[in-house]
Amino acid sequence: MKNQPVKGNTIPVQAKTPLSISIQLEKAGLRFKMETLEQIFPWNTPVTKLKKWLLDQSIQIRLIQQVSVELTTELFLLIPQEFDSPLYRLGFLEKALGESVLDGHEVHEQPADFAQANLVYLIPSVWKDFLALTFPTANIQYTHLLGNELAKTKAYIYPRIQLHMFEKSALAILIQQGKLHLANVFPYESPTELAFYLHSIREAYSLQWNTETFQIKGPERTNTKLIQGLIDLQIPLEPISQHA
Repeated sequence: MKNQPVKGNTIPVQAKTPLSISIQLEKAGLRFKMETLEQIFPWNTPVTKLKKWLLDQSIQIRLIQQVSVELTTELFLLIPQEFDSPLYRLGFLEKALGESVLDGHEVHEQPADFAQANLVYLIPSVWKDFLALTFPTANIQYTHLLGNELAKTKAYIYPRIQLHMFEKSALAILIQQGKLHLANVFPYESPTELAFYLHSIREAYSLQWNTETFQIKGPERTNTKLIQGLIDLQIPLEPISQHA
């Protein structure tokens, strides 16, 4: 008697997926940050295209439990903890960022103990709605790049500028004498504009800077044309080729 194949229910093999993913939100779009891969999608990207790309990485959206979202935008305010109060917070935001700045945005907060302040930042409601629709079963947690970096910052004695460069915007954090002196996002269209902002910081704080002063981060840190353009404009950075 020949062996007959065993009949039964076939269990489909599921695509492997992490239980959590990390996304940076930029003006240019959503940047997915994997262990060995980064990919940015403009805000007008169809959800179907996002899902297909994730599936190509063996990630099924319905199995994602946690989405960690990091904002990189300029709509934030550091409020000293001794003055921060829910009663006055919205007034501080409107005075610092503009009377109509809250329209179409939601307010989030994050402690910034290094600066003895609370970081209050705004997220466009349409961004939050997009993420909620894209990841309907996931717990979505929001933070801001500035708050996350301040949580890791050491009390440098000599000037240290952390420069996080994105497409057409850069977050500069200046630490000196163990204190936070500057945290701002600068828009730029060219190396000339970004160099102008950085030289303005140098002049305002009377900095004697060198290549040790700058800590370059962000997706544009490998942009050879941008880095060389800044060097040509007397920003003391090391050419990318020296890091290869």
